[in-house]
Amino acid sequence: MATAPGPASLLSEATRVRLLDEMLGSVRDQSGGAWSVLVLDAVTTKVLSSVCKISDIMDFGVSLVEDITKRREPLPQLVGIYFIAPTDDNIKQLTRDFSLAQAPQYKTVHIFFSSKPAPQHLAAIREAPHLVSRLRTLKEVGLEYLLVDSRTFVTNEEGALRTFFGATVDSSTSYRVEIEVLTARLATVFATLREMPAIRFRAAAPPGEEFPPGLESRLLVAQRIAVELHERLAALQRSGQLPERETCELILTDRGFDPVAPVIHEWTYEAMTYDLLGDSASLKDNVFVYDAETQGGKVDKKEHILDERDSLFVDLRHKHFAAASLKISGLLDEFRARNAKVSGGKSGRGMGDLELRNMSKLIQSLPQYRDQLSKLAAHVEVASKINTSIDAGSLTDLGKLEQDLVYGDATSKEVIAFLTAHQGIPAADKVRLLMCYSATHLEKLDPTREAQWQKVARLAPEDMAMVTNLEYLGVPVRKRNKGGGISFGRKRRRAVRKDREPDEDDAEFALTRFVPMLQEVLEDAAAGKLSNDEYPFVSAPPSPSSARAGTSLPSSTDTTPKAGVSVRSVRTTGAWAKKSGGGTPDKPESARGRRLFVFIVGGVTYSEMRCAHRLSGRLGRDVFLGGTSVETPARFLRHVVDLSRPDHTALEIDGGGGGGGFFRFS
Repeated sequence: MATAPGPASLLSEATRVRLLDEMLGSVRDQSGGAWSVLVLDAVTTKVLSSVCKISDIMDFGVSLVEDITKRREPLPQLVGIYFIAPTDDNIKQLTRDFSLAQAPQYKTVHIFFSSKPAPQHLAAIREAPHLVSRLRTLKEVGLEYLLVDSRTFVTNEEGALRTFFGATVDSSTSYRVEIEVLTARLATVFATLREMPAIRFRAAAPPGEEFPPGLESRLLVAQRIAVELHERLAALQRSGQLPERETCELILTDRGFDPVAPVIHEWTYEAMTYDLLGDSASLKDNVFVYDAETQGGKVDKKEHILDERDSLFVDLRHKHFAAASLKISGLLDEFRARNAKVSGGKSGRGMGDLELRNMSKLIQSLPQYRDQLSKLAAHVEVASKINTSIDAGSLTDLGKLEQDLVYGDATSKEVIAFLTAHQGIPAADKVRLLMCYSATHLEKLDPTREAQWQKVARLAPEDMAMVTNLEYLGVPVRKRNKGGGISFGRKRRRAVRKDREPDEDDAEFALTRFVPMLQEVLEDAAAGKLSNDEYPFVSAPPSPSSARAGTSLPSSTDTTPKAGVSVRSVRTTGAWAKKSGGGTPDKPESARGRRLFVFIVGGVTYSEMRCAHRLSGRLGRDVFLGGTSVETPARFLRHVVDLSRPDHTALEIDGGGGGGGFFRFS
């Protein structure tokens, strides 16, 4: 069996088995080990590259990887393996490859579709005699998701936020189509794992009046996806491809359940890397580019892939940035101690002690540690660039204010004071601060305050639109009229999070207060305390098995969420690098139960990915997180400003969005 490139998980290992052992392995067995050509499209290239290296597929007899959309030289002596999405364009190109009997593209053909083909696509294949005569395999693989890491996957729909929550949602032709695309792709996750989930969804809570048109379509996104997904999975269940009873739990929610997580400054290593470097030339997708001195004294560009094949990155990614910096400095000291001559006999804990010239010489002088030192050099550069960004952007003060706002310890007065004193910080950081305030201090923005914010922060109208566009996600940013209208019997309260002690590893550092709402949802679900009103089931699972699995049973008819929230006491923090007081982390006890999946329509954040990893160990349950894309703060801001723009005609389901959507031949 093929081995995973990083820390193995149920999802990563199952995906690799489907792609390598079951797909490529079956062709290798049929062809007697003959060399083959693997033909991919934009979708399947991303699927394959998210879990495999080129060396992995070469082990299965693949000598060449080609793009079905590009012109290719006929290779009639080789076996052709098509792993493609069943689209009209792909089917046309497939049949065109074998339109001439005397000039076939490949000797024999094995076709694997990433999802279920339409009847007209199968008919087109049957009507291509030269293709049929060489056809040896025609199979639906059912793989249309990308692995970001061992516990996170995306359906790679970069435009989902705009499609499901945009201004023209009611008139959009994309809304219905993208639900079909999303549910088809999400279904392939459970088909791969052979798991049948009990599906819960974030219920449509009437938020009040005066929201942008299309409110019902936005509120019902999670419910509509949940119902259609249930129908797709039930069909697989009836065909014997999935178990007869529920084996896991899936919670479907949308980006509106926590609009703070995508915009607040996170202070863990991975999150800061993609936040502060993600829109720079230094970081493209997950490839970090930096300058390194060669043996001849020249400076060359080097690339380092930030993924789970890098054990140091795995160790650092969820640490507080201060802890990660200390870890990197400690490793440098260890290597310096092995070669005091190169390091000049110096030792120190500070990042400022590093000189790139000495680092290069150290790598050359210790060939047995070259791989480790090369990784370390890359992370030294990452940490150095992050430190520079922290200082240049006054991020320590900004981060503390953001967290105080979210937990109720700061008001608009502190926001105005900060913006007045820090005119030079980037406009995006000012917008993120205002979004943190607006998402947690509901119905506070009126025209007077909006004009004041824009003037003090020196923001353009488009910048302010990012703040007010949170209304499209169901966040009541603007003040409401007090008289008239339907109130739904609800009085809005300020959104207050449960403040908690930091994790044990972060207890000595400040700026650790923020915890995504996802953590509370996961903890409640694992303990059987998740509200059935706020997260009802599509179909209630049988009572005995549900009780043993630690899940609660819903009322199948009551889908109206309760509005009550509790106000918890909060604490304050000091400077970002250290804090004076200690604390013990929350460690909820939970019996080992069924696997728990969460899927966020509108994208997942790196802070939420960290929650999935940490809670998997803490809760004693396999936790997996999925989303339509990975949302960095910069990407989320671009998507939010687009919400108020006219409808787009093309679905952006093949674009980027994080999580290894590229193939590296190395």
